[in-house]
Amino acid sequence: MLRVDNVPWYLKPFFLLFGYSLGFFFYAYSKLMHTTCIIKFSGASLPQNPVVYCIWHESLMLYFIVFNRVKKQAWMNHPAWYMKPVHVLLHLTGVEHICLGSSGNSGKAALENVICYLKQGYSTTVASDGPAGPPQLLKPGVLLMSRDAGIPIVTLSFSCSKTWRLGGWDRKFVPALFSEITVHVGEPIQVNETNLEASEEAIKNYLNK
Repeated sequence: MLRVDNVPWYLKPFFLLFGYSLGFFFYAYSKLMHTTCIIKFSGASLPQNPVVYCIWHESLMLYFIVFNRVKKQAWMNHPAWYMKPVHVLLHLTGVEHICLGSSGNSGKAALENVICYLKQGYSTTVASDGPAGPPQLLKPGVLLMSRDAGIPIVTLSFSCSKTWRLGGWDRKFVPALFSEITVHVGEPIQVNETNLEASEEAIKNYLNK
């Protein structure tokens, strides 16, 4: 697989042009939507301490609109070459470290790298049914991050007053200008060896509110 970190030198100029132009466009779009939409929060308060934020993949666009700037985050992200615009977007929003890997693509090493950053005081955000579904099927990575790093999971579920959905496996939500976006923040869930199944059910319940 052609990855963002093994693109041949003769393709690098086109690859970088593609990645940075689309990445800046995505960031400008999310900034525009952030300033024109009404954003509200419900449920628990956003934590001040390091956490693992958990969302569904369908809500990624809404996430970037609401959380246009973040502090001290490290993400695990799919390493394929076409993800370069997303990696640029992540850096523009303030994500400091991107650990390349996903299910079936160096995922174990990337998970271990993220857990190391979490132990150093970073937070992360995980679209827990990504990178390719099935939709709303919670994968174990988010549980392992919480268990092994000793920090809680906080779910973020989104609703939007005016939206439509894209195609693809996850059918991402796309809000209209001047929409009202509501973020429901779940109570922190600390995963340990004895409550894996209960934590998984609690996370899914929060995400589907």
